[in-house]
Amino acid sequence: MAEMGKTGDRLAVAEGFAEGTLMGKRFADDDLGLEVLCTKPGVGSLSVGDALLPVKGAKPLPSSD
Repeated sequence: MAEMGKTGDRLAVAEGFAEGTLMGKRFADDDLGLEVLCTKPGVGSLSVGDALLPVKGAKPLPSSD
């Protein structure tokens, strides 16, 4: 994350972390108990240290027989 309005070389996306983030998607790490809701899309990926946070899948809805 970066402060709004900041630009420069320090804000370049590191190699391997350019999958991007999608607005409205949740990214989670179950082992850490961390869940993040993306409110602004971007070219950089969310990560904890060197581990990328994957998009959290939708919960299956119960069947309506």
